[in-house]
Amino acid sequence: MANNSSNSASRPMRLLSIDGGGLAGLIPAEALVAIETQLDALTGKSLPLSDRFDLIGGTSTGAILAVGLALGLKAAELANFYVKFGHEIFTKVFLTERFWHSYPSGPLEKHLKDVFGAETTLGSDKLRTNILIVSKNVTLGSTWFFTNNPKGKYFSNNRGLPLWEIVRASSAAPTYFPPHTISVPGDTGQPQKYEFIDGGVSSYNNPSMQVFLEATDPRYQFAWPTGSSKLLLISLGTGFNMMTVPEGKAAGYNLLNWARYAVKELMNDANLQQNVLMHLLGQSPAGKAVIPAAEASARATGAPADDALDFIQPATSAAKALTYQRITVSLTRERLNGLQLNDIDPAKVGEMDAVDQIGNFQRIGQAIAKEQVKMDLLKQFFV
Repeated sequence: MANNSSNSASRPMRLLSIDGGGLAGLIPAEALVAIETQLDALTGKSLPLSDRFDLIGGTSTGAILAVGLALGLKAAELANFYVKFGHEIFTKVFLTERFWHSYPSGPLEKHLKDVFGAETTLGSDKLRTNILIVSKNVTLGSTWFFTNNPKGKYFSNNRGLPLWEIVRASSAAPTYFPPHTISVPGDTGQPQKYEFIDGGVSSYNNPSMQVFLEATDPRYQFAWPTGSSKLLLISLGTGFNMMTVPEGKAAGYNLLNWARYAVKELMNDANLQQNVLMHLLGQSPAGKAVIPAAEASARATGAPADDALDFIQPATSAAKALTYQRITVSLTRERLNGLQLNDIDPAKVGEMDAVDQIGNFQRIGQAIAKEQVKMDLLKQFFV
């Protein structure tokens, strides 16, 4: 079963958080491949990342990656999920159905069942580490955090829920996929049906803060110790870009246009907010400074940025609650050029359902992994 707080006294605890973002999940998937490869080389042991991290959290596409990792799948297998099934999952529904959603749920559900197992539940012993999956319960109007922590407040209610259903609920992005209904046993044992949508339609498209709280707040029953040498959180993003509307065009936007805009911008704003908060709490890994052009430009203008972070020499690590590294990329012309990806159109990879950009999402992920994944700077957490 999952790791628990009993091993917190013997070594630092290690957390992993993965954002939502549709097919751009290939960006963190490639970062995961690099993390896995580098850790195998550093430790001299070939292990799945489920055996490297004590808690893995994910929202939407990040939920697919989180659950896959927790079940012991290799990172390359999960990257292949997007390459192999992306076109089928994002095949448009008939025109008459597009008033409600753009894509059918059937292909996604089929492949989630095939990969995770139709009968594998949240309480299954097949999960090799702790997970935290974010979804939005629209029936109750609240964000739900599904976790396999047996001491969790709602674990007894949720333990029998199939994992594929939880992930499907977490990835039900409005206007893209239909909501997903789950029957959840109540305290009396009587099931209650709830409709869920994408966890990204909340403050937790980037779930890193909630992953941190889950690990450290005593109310969540782990209560792992804090401190820059005691707790590590690696947060993986799916890339971001500013949603701009050309002058004079906004007045002509219809309800669907604004719905798409609102979903995307909510994710961008939530990602930035979570990253800023985690930086206030966390200490960056020590090492040579690596400041990408987009990040440097944002700093020069005083604007916040949720891009690749520099590695710095720790000066106040004793006051920090954890060591925190954010790995992501701004999908701008300048930034892509800096990664030698001049042929990629930033507007096209800014769409999370761009099936024609699957190869480019993968190339971006590989470039970011090469630039930002430096597990030698975090070796002390893993050996």
